[in-house]
Amino acid sequence: MTFLSNLFHILFKAPQIIGIIKAILDVIGSTQVQKVLESIRDALKTEKQENSIPTSEPERERLVKRIFKRLSERG
Repeated sequence: MTFLSNLFHILFKAPQIIGIIKAILDVIGSTQVQKVLESIRDALKTEKQENSIPTSEPERERLVKRIFKRLSERG
């Protein structure tokens, strides 16, 4: 009986789950998101070459601010 109940729940909720997964994949696959991720990657590579890896929270915050500044300058 539990099997039938679980099967019913899966079949009933599958379209909702598939819709959510499709929306996530659409966002991840968009060219805008890919460009942002590539820009972040490039900025991190540059920062890593210029500075050592941040070890404290304030250093990490400064790193993130520098990366966001570079991203905004690239437009």
